[in-house]
Amino acid sequence: MILKVEHTTLFEYDSPIYETATEVRLEPVGNGTTMQRCVNFNLQLNPEAMVFEYTDFYGNRVHHFNILQSHKRVEIVATSVVETASALVGTVEENEIFLMDFSGESRYVHFDPEIRSFAEPFRGITDSYQQALDICRHINATFRYEPGVTDVHSTSAVVMALGRGVCQDFSHIMIAVCRCLGIPARYVSGYLFGGGSTPEGRDEASHAWCEVYCGPEKGWTGFDPTHSTLIVDERYIKIGSGRDYADVPPVRGTYKGTSSEKLSVAVRVSSLESTAAVYQSYPG
Repeated sequence: MILKVEHTTLFEYDSPIYETATEVRLEPVGNGTTMQRCVNFNLQLNPEAMVFEYTDFYGNRVHHFNILQSHKRVEIVATSVVETASALVGTVEENEIFLMDFSGESRYVHFDPEIRSFAEPFRGITDSYQQALDICRHINATFRYEPGVTDVHSTSAVVMALGRGVCQDFSHIMIAVCRCLGIPARYVSGYLFGGGSTPEGRDEASHAWCEVYCGPEKGWTGFDPTHSTLIVDERYIKIGSGRDYADVPPVRGTYKGTSSEKLSVAVRVSSLESTAAVYQSYPG
């Protein structure tokens, strides 16, 4: 598939601020199992600023900029064209030291007693792919999709207690369960074209899922516990990955000033092979 993503982030302030320092992870990267090629990426800022970029430890593309003059709004528009295909790239044998980063606890992924108990029924499954698939299916069937009951700072323990949440939460739960069982797993930030299969029938344009390392033959395999399809396919666009959400927030920054901040995000994912499009707006 050839997909276009238009991701707009708007920060608004009720009085002028200054010295904004911001970094964004919005450029799609290559994928371990589902082939992906970023054909084009463009980042527009208002007010204009000089943009610098680098690749972080986990291979994610990061753009960062400063706005020194006073301002009352910052608009960030990222436009991408990505070619995806549902096909394996080939064997992926990871360094054991690197895999350790995806095997233990992290900021949002905790091995609480509830997580360990949740993981126990899957311990006897010897094939890591089947193990991960069964975990994914069970989370999808057990947890209820409900926006607003959690936030970006909710840990896996909080979500376990609630039994509800959104894609970020379900991904953290699956990562925690897999790691408890000794299976390396990582958090993925990205987009989903036509993601209307959540229980509420919502379109999930901006999305999160996880990748599980299933050995060198299958490599990193994408699983989506939010959607009943479970397996990541050509509809998914990967921005980046890390230990959990803390490693790949789409936008992160700080500013000087006493003004309160209002955030609005709008994402549009469309197919360049047809007129189909998915649009969702997130008010601040």
